[in-house]
Amino acid sequence: MAGGTVLWTSDELGSAEHCSLDVGGAGATLAGTTVLPFEGRPAHIRFSVTTDPQWRTRSVDVEIVGHRSITVVMRVDDGAWSVDGVARPDLAGCVDADLGWTPATNTLPIRRLGLDVGESAELTAAWLRFPDLVVVPSRQRYVREGAHAWRYLSGDHDFALETNAHGLVTRYGDDLWVATATADT
Repeated sequence: MAGGTVLWTSDELGSAEHCSLDVGGAGATLAGTTVLPFEGRPAHIRFSVTTDPQWRTRSVDVEIVGHRSITVVMRVDDGAWSVDGVARPDLAGCVDADLGWTPATNTLPIRRLGLDVGESAELTAAWLRFPDLVVVPSRQRYVREGAHAWRYLSGDHDFALETNAHGLVTRYGDDLWVATATADT
């Protein structure tokens, strides 16, 4: 199980995304490109999230290209987070990154937690909110409801997730994001 690719669409968000998951001995990399409106104009976001072999986030690189270009760089070193080179002690204890425009980063805790059906776990993720692009700690709960069925809860959010064998989301909520094509790599 080296990885996979997925193409998601979201009618509600007016977006489409291609994402790949590559898993190796040194960790995993989630990389994608999302096309969506940003500040009322066409834009695309390129992102990459790397983990260590235990699925703990090590780096996040985001580039938004539209009527203006924006980058966000997050790094984790021995549990100490920085965002755009600025230390962020408020993110201490976060293990996962959550990018607010994509279901891709749900894969990180799904793979890291290794929950059995019926089990649940709470965590705090470093959430890059969209569209304001502010990074904040976010309390989240994952419940494994079936072999490929999960429930994601955070604040007012309560979504059923379906995943493939790689932990990539194939359906998020009723139709917030839906995989229209997947492949193993």
